[in-house]
Amino acid sequence: MGQILSQEEVDALLKGVVGGEIETETDTPDPGGEGDFLRYDFTAQDKVIRGRMPTLDAINDRFARFFRITLSSMLRRMIDVTPVSLDTLKFGNFMRSLPVPSSIHIIRVEPLHGNALIVLETKLVFALIDSFFGGRGAGSMKVEGREFTPIEQRMLYKVVSAAVKELENAWKPVYDLSLSYARGEMNPQFAGIVPNDDVLIVVQFDVEMEEMSGNVMICIPYMLIEPIRDRLYASFHTEEKASVDSAWMSRFKHELMGVYVDLSVELGRTSITSRELVSLKKGDVLVLEKDVSDTLTVMVEDLPKYYARPGKIKDNLAIDIVGLFDRQLY
Repeated sequence: MGQILSQEEVDALLKGVVGGEIETETDTPDPGGEGDFLRYDFTAQDKVIRGRMPTLDAINDRFARFFRITLSSMLRRMIDVTPVSLDTLKFGNFMRSLPVPSSIHIIRVEPLHGNALIVLETKLVFALIDSFFGGRGAGSMKVEGREFTPIEQRMLYKVVSAAVKELENAWKPVYDLSLSYARGEMNPQFAGIVPNDDVLIVVQFDVEMEEMSGNVMICIPYMLIEPIRDRLYASFHTEEKASVDSAWMSRFKHELMGVYVDLSVELGRTSITSRELVSLKKGDVLVLEKDVSDTLTVMVEDLPKYYARPGKIKDNLAIDIVGLFDRQLY
């Protein structure tokens, strides 16, 4: 490698390559062939999670409902919590979009390996603090360049702890997670839970108060939920749904039992001519095709439902139900 080619040697080498006298390696492995290697798309993580996750959407709806009730009880006023969007973006891009200070809270997620984030918008933080101390949550405060006081951090801890508890309840029917509060940060630089290039699932909730609204964001690294990805893409079935359906069925059955229906019994059939029909008079007897010992068909709203035998209770005609009607024989 220490020798340098002369100009004549360089010209001869180029002439040989162009003329085909010198062989070169031009064949490359077929990406779609049957080789000994497996193609890996480094952007596949983005592509996989761009589809809708029905179960994750249902979890977010449950969390919004639970957190709305809890937050309204804590502040003693009506609060509306609504899921707004579900986005996927790089962790580094998301953290750069947050202002300083920000209310960032790191949550341990077990038995999955990793942490998640709960981020409260700064204006929502001061509105919640104002509401906790009797205000209307509409006061204007300077938020840039100001750190949260210990009292404000304590009140935020109460709100975030309630959110963690309700988020755990929302996940329970799908996967039994154990969530715990790790720590809070005001500077996004100190809240790195995954590398900047990892994908983050950001679920944004809008919290509406009487005179102010703000956002709460739950940020879950994709690598954290990848082991249970199949559950998130599956249909959402919960024990709560089953109990609601059971209660609805019970009420429906109770109301249905009070509905009046027309009931009739077919004693038998016979065929006569028109001449015989017009000549009928009181006292004439029509012979039916059924014997006195045969079962009768009980009709409910003109549909056959039961088999019965004719009888009498005291001075009233009656029937004795002996079985269900067999539709296959009808």
